[in-house]
Amino acid sequence: MIVIASIGVALVAFILYALERRSKQEPIVWEDALKMSVFGGLITAGVVFASTAEPVAQTVAAVVVDAQAAQDMFVGTPAF
Repeated sequence: MIVIASIGVALVAFILYALERRSKQEPIVWEDALKMSVFGGLITAGVVFASTAEPVAQTVAAVVVDAQAAQDMFVGTPAF
């Protein structure tokens, strides 16, 4: 989901930039187009990650509980 949303926003940002430059009859500055597309995609990835972070937190909590159960097997002092 994160990758699809990022690529989609990056493409839309590039298309909007190209249309804006074309409406003014100015050439596309590829460096600016790249910056806008990349940063738009990165910001979108961050927003999507932050908004879907709840299942990640549940998964981490489940792993921590399993790790604590595994540590209960090793109760006592080691004998060397």
